Amino acid sequence: MERIAQYLDDLEDLIYAIALKWERIRSKLRFSVLVAAGIVLQALGILIALSDPPLAMAVAALLAVYLLNHGIVFRAPGDITTA
Repeated sequence: MERIAQYLDDLEDLIYAIALKWERIRSKLRFSVLVAAGIVLQALGILIALSDPPLAMAVAALLAVYLLNHGIVFRAPGDITTA
């Protein structure tokens, strides 16, 4: 009976070790995807600016308006001040 308990304990340790390794891999993979997406978006922005400057200016203006609106409307979590 003790042998079964030891076997189950080893199996549980193996499962948790795999879960910890997977969390590290997932974190690094997520970071890599975000960096790649940032590089691609910047390259596309440069290509748009070179091919159609008015369109690039319109996109930049829309993004600026969105960021300003987001900064005014949304509050940080835990912010208890009232307007």
